[in-house]
Amino acid sequence: MQDDIAQVRKYDREALAALFGRHMQQAYAVSFQLCAGDREQARDLTQDALLKAVRTIDTFKGEAAFQTWLYRIIYTTFLDSRKSFVRWAGVFSPVRWAQQNGDADRDIPEEPPDSNVKNNPLNALQEKQLDRELHEALHGLPAKQRIVFQFKVFNDMSIKDIAHVLNCAEGTVKSHLFRATQHLQKTLRDWA
Repeated sequence: MQDDIAQVRKYDREALAALFGRHMQQAYAVSFQLCAGDREQARDLTQDALLKAVRTIDTFKGEAAFQTWLYRIIYTTFLDSRKSFVRWAGVFSPVRWAQQNGDADRDIPEEPPDSNVKNNPLNALQEKQLDRELHEALHGLPAKQRIVFQFKVFNDMSIKDIAHVLNCAEGTVKSHLFRATQHLQKTLRDWA
């Protein structure tokens, strides 16, 4: 790993492709979770974060794993993008445009229809219901609790690595994880 990083620092394109190729899928998975399942935003976030990582590869000291360092970049890039989004959301809101143009009664779809229907419609309906309730339960959490839970459960990150990515104490990560788990168990108890 250190050899790859040393080669990347020397502007070796093959080493760059190999290094980021090993981490691309997981980086996208983290971005996807942070972006609440929005594929387009996740692709943009992943691309932005990888570009930042390439530009700042000289700052990688090896104190944490490369993957943890990369996740930290993804997380800070996500936070930066959320700040920009909040500033521009009112300007580019389809709901706002509809209200200004007299189309306030028109429904604006939240997600595209699902074209991948299972053989058993009841199972597909139950899966969709569970997915919807899990999505709602996750987004009912405060942001830090949701992110800690997603890093731990969906990305199998250690408490130490999560603390490094979020730049907080391990005890804080444990507290967020505990509260998130309690909330999700309570909210989704009917599915257990």
